[in-house]
Amino acid sequence: MTTFGSPRRRPDEGDEAAGNLEWLALLLTALLAFLGAFGLTMAYEAWCADRIYPGVWVGDVPVGGLRPEEAARHLQERLAIPPVHLVGPDRAWDAPAADVGLQLLADATARAAFRVGRGPEDGPLTHLLLLLGGYSVAPILSFDESAARLYLQALAKGIDVPPEDATLTLQGLTPVSTPARPGRALDVEGALLALRQSLQDPRGARVELVVREVPPQITDAEAARAHAEALLSAPFILLLPNPRQGDPGPWPLAPEELARMLTTTVQGGYLAVTLDREALRGVLEDIAPSLAIEPVDARFHFDPRTGQLVPISPSSPGRALDVEASIENILAAAAAGQHTAPLTLRTVPPRYPDTATAEELGIREQVAEGDSYFIGSPSGRDHNIRLAASKFDGLVIAPGETFSFNRYLGEVSAEAGYDEAYVTMGEQLAIEVGGGICQVSTTAFRAALRGGYPIVERWAHYHRVGYYELRGHGPGLDATVYAPLVDFKFVNDRPTALLIETEIEEANHRLIFRFYSTDDGRRVEIKGPVITDETEPGPPIYQLDEKLPPGTVVEWQTAQKGLTATVERWVYDAAGNLLYHNVFVSKYAPRRAAYHYGPGYQPPEE
Repeated sequence: MTTFGSPRRRPDEGDEAAGNLEWLALLLTALLAFLGAFGLTMAYEAWCADRIYPGVWVGDVPVGGLRPEEAARHLQERLAIPPVHLVGPDRAWDAPAADVGLQLLADATARAAFRVGRGPEDGPLTHLLLLLGGYSVAPILSFDESAARLYLQALAKGIDVPPEDATLTLQGLTPVSTPARPGRALDVEGALLALRQSLQDPRGARVELVVREVPPQITDAEAARAHAEALLSAPFILLLPNPRQGDPGPWPLAPEELARMLTTTVQGGYLAVTLDREALRGVLEDIAPSLAIEPVDARFHFDPRTGQLVPISPSSPGRALDVEASIENILAAAAAGQHTAPLTLRTVPPRYPDTATAEELGIREQVAEGDSYFIGSPSGRDHNIRLAASKFDGLVIAPGETFSFNRYLGEVSAEAGYDEAYVTMGEQLAIEVGGGICQVSTTAFRAALRGGYPIVERWAHYHRVGYYELRGHGPGLDATVYAPLVDFKFVNDRPTALLIETEIEEANHRLIFRFYSTDDGRRVEIKGPVITDETEPGPPIYQLDEKLPPGTVVEWQTAQKGLTATVERWVYDAAGNLLYHNVFVSKYAPRRAAYHYGPGYQPPEE
C-alpha cells in the first residue's frame, strides 16, 4: 500500500545548510569590509587631491595634509635654514645662510613636497607607506653668488697671509739677508663652487675651504748678500783706458759711496745687487766737464774771384764723456766682481771741417760790411783791437744761430795777451786790461745793422767815445761789451751759413767786418742818428796824482756834451714786405773835463 506525505531528510542535510550560511556570511562580511576600505581609500585620495600627502616633511617641518600655498606659508614661518659650516686651515665658521646668499624658495619647495607620491608608479600602497614611514623633502634654495663672494672675500682677510720676500739690508757696510716665507690665500672661486654643490644637503652645507700657498716673488737673497759684500770690500776705480798727458783721473769710489749707490733687482726669483744708474749718472756728469774738449771749427776766407772757401785754420775734433756707455761699463764690471771699469769717450766732430765748401754752406757773396776807425789809438788800445778782431776772422755762424760777441771773444786778460788801455768807467776814463775791445764790437754791430740781421742785444756806451765818430760816423752807432753781463748779439736769420771776415787797413787804421752768405734780396734802410736832449758838461774835475812831478798838471780827458741819439732801421724782404723795424736809442751822459796834477799844484777854484 502506498502512502503520500513530506519527503524525508537524510540525517546530514541540516548540517550542510548551516555550513553554507556561515560561508555566505563571511563572504558578505568581507565584501562589506572591502567596500568600506575602498570607500575610505577613495575618500582619502579625494581629500589628498589638492593636499600634500600626510607623512611628507621638509627638513624638520611636517607639511602633510597642507595645500601647497598653505605649506609655503608654513615653511616661511617654521623652516630654519641651517648655517653653512665653513672649514678653514686654522678654524671653522658657521656662516648664516643669508650671509652667504642662501634664501628659501618656499613656493618651489611646497610644490616639490606636493609632487611626492604622485608619480605614475605611485598608488594607495605608496600613500600608506608615506603615512606610516614618512618622507623628507630637501628645501629648495636660491643662491646669490655675489653675496657669497662678498662674504668670502671678507672672510679671506682673516685667512690670507702675504708672503715675505727675501730681503737685503745694510748695517753700516755689512750686507745682511733675511730668508723668504710663503704666504697663503683663500680660493674664493673654489669655495663658491663647493658651496653651490652643497645646496641640496638637508643637514646644512659643509664647505672645506681651499687655501692655496702663495710663493714669494723673491725666494733667495744670499747670493746678493755675498755679491754686495765683495763689492764693498774695496774702492771701485773709474779710469781712462788710454789717458793723454794732462788728463785727469783715475776716480775712486769709496765703499761708503758705493753703499749709497747699491740697489737691487729681481732676476728669476732671486735678488741681485747692482749700482743705481741715476747715482752713477750723477758721478759721471760731475766728471764729464774735466774730460770735455770742444771741437774746433775750421776758419775760412772767401775768395771772390773763384767763389771758393780758403781755409785759414784747420778744424779738429773734440771729445766728450759717453755717460751711457760708461754706465754700462761700470755695471758690467760690478756684475763680474771687478773693482775697476773704463770710461768711454766719444769723438765730437766739428760743425765745419776744413773740407767744407762754399756750395755746401751756401756762401756765395758779400752781404754786408761794417767799419770803424781807430786813428790815434795808444799802442795798448791798438794792440787790443787787433787781437780781439782776430778772434772773429773766419768764423762761420750757422743758420738760425745767435751770434754772441762775448762767446767768440773768450777770456779778456793779460794771460790771454791783452794790454792795458783806457776804458770808460764812471765820470773819468780808467786804465784796464782789454781797453779798446768795444771798437771791435761796435764794428760788428754796424755790419749786422747794415746786413739786416735781427739785433737781439746791444748796449750804448755811458759816454760818447770819439773814436766811434771818426770819418763821418755819428753817435748812436756804437756797441759796448763787458762780459758776462753786457754782450752784443744778433741772429743769422738766413737759411744759409754766415762767414765773418775781419780786416785792418793799416794806412787808415780802419777796422772792417765783412759778412758773406747768400743774398736773399732783402733791402735795408737806416735813418739817423737824430740828435736830441743835448746837455752841457759840469765844471772840470781836478784830481791829485802823487806820481806826477810836483807842480805839473795833465789833461786826463776832454769835456763832452751829453745827448740822445736815435737810429731807426727798416728791413724789407725781396718782395718789399717789412721784416723788421728797429729803433736804437742811445742816451749819453755829459762828460766833464778831467785834470790830474802833481803835488804843489793849486787847482783853480770853481
